[in-house]
Amino acid sequence: MPVLLPPTAALLFRAHQSETPSQLCRSPGLPAVTPVVRLPRSVEADFTYLPGTKHPADCYPRPMGELEERLARHTRKFVDRPMTPDELQVIKRSVADSYAGICASLTDTSILHKFSEVVTGPGAGSGIPVWGVGQESSITDAVFLNAILARRSDLLNTYVSPTAMGIVHPSDNVALALVLGDWLKWTGKQFLASVNVLFNLSARFADSYDPEINGFDHDAAATFWVALAAGQALGLSEAKLVEAQRIAGEFGFTSNQAAVGDVTDWKHCTYASGAMRGLQAARLALAGFTGPASIYQGDFGADRFYRSGGMSFDAEPDLRTIIFKRWPALFYCQTPIDVARELSSRIGDVTDIRQVKVETYDRALRNGATPSADNPTSRAGRTHSIAYCVATALLKPVEYADFDADRARDPQLRRLLGRISVTENSAMTKKFPSCTPCRISITLKDGEVIRQGRDYSRGDPRDPLSDDEISDKVRRNLKGLTSPSNEEEIISGLWNAERLDGLAVLQAPLQQNRTRRGARE
Repeated sequence: MPVLLPPTAALLFRAHQSETPSQLCRSPGLPAVTPVVRLPRSVEADFTYLPGTKHPADCYPRPMGELEERLARHTRKFVDRPMTPDELQVIKRSVADSYAGICASLTDTSILHKFSEVVTGPGAGSGIPVWGVGQESSITDAVFLNAILARRSDLLNTYVSPTAMGIVHPSDNVALALVLGDWLKWTGKQFLASVNVLFNLSARFADSYDPEINGFDHDAAATFWVALAAGQALGLSEAKLVEAQRIAGEFGFTSNQAAVGDVTDWKHCTYASGAMRGLQAARLALAGFTGPASIYQGDFGADRFYRSGGMSFDAEPDLRTIIFKRWPALFYCQTPIDVARELSSRIGDVTDIRQVKVETYDRALRNGATPSADNPTSRAGRTHSIAYCVATALLKPVEYADFDADRARDPQLRRLLGRISVTENSAMTKKFPSCTPCRISITLKDGEVIRQGRDYSRGDPRDPLSDDEISDKVRRNLKGLTSPSNEEEIISGLWNAERLDGLAVLQAPLQQNRTRRGARE
């Protein structure tokens, strides 16, 4: 029989684990009050409150296991479920698209020189190839460094929670799966299965958590989902998958400091950092280490720091809603770039532009119109600046090199950047997340105003990249990494990965030494 606490009692605690509350129910204007009752350990109940309620009187008992236990159980069951042909095609499209982004990053020798310093410096390991430098290091080094290359080009796809809770880049996970596949000698089928697990877990966390609103990186929960997926790959039992998550939580939560003030290139490393910690958590759990219980729902668990809408296991996230990028820039810059490109054909001479007004939704401003966005000083700062991206797109199609330091000093670009303002449009804010709208109004020197707008970017499921366009994206970014004949073999391998006996054909272009080329800044 449920035990009801008085209105001022604490909520959300595991009665069978502790006689004291693990989290207090707080309501605006009311103090948190310690419960005046104790429950016997035999009572199997959790106390929580209805979403949206504010008064402790709304507390009610609800049966539930620890979230880490339910996630471990779900992951084990999900792995055993075969993909349908349609699901397999969704995963292969994302794998090919992410592979193109990794290849694009390999042109950036400035970051590759840093990789070389790591793999030849103190404490370097061996055994696992580090891409772009022709050398090996430890599995943790390889996961961290190679995962950066999935993010560096900013050609990564995006999953937006349908409730506008969180946002993740599922394609971040492809680099991790390639490294794990190399380490564990996977077939192509095993690789695709791992990608599917990683994509679904990352989307599930995005549907449940918004770390960013409270000052954490939007993919801060990667530490958790990687611990689960990597643990599954390492053969952890359900009990050890639980411990992997608990250990992962103790490795810390990724702050969003890299995205405030002067946006730094660490922004390219946030997922990689989480992946490295998640893998290490799985390895420690495999060895028998344990972590603290209630790592999500406890007094100082993730739910205390990340905005949470609760995690449902009733249905799987819809990966068909993943948005692909046509441009090597921030997700929130995609629609503005598309609109600017459409406007560019209507402008005879960019020197005739007197003012550019960009209107978009609040979340785009929060990420792409930071205080440093008008004068970004790093590659990540430039790719994350709506104003910089719009200025570039008005001049030419946006390319990776447009975010180099040399290009950023171009006088024409600098003059145009100074004429751009970015503001919120409240009607557009209401359209997100079903749309990612933007409207640009350009005032010319003769007083004429030209306008253009879009509700979503090219690459959205409503204006999708075709399979041929994704193949062209891979082919374009493989230039200089391999021969034309090998390009077609690689593209065929991506679209038929389930038939590969191993991943060597995909790994070969990534494992060569690219550091001898001219360096980018």
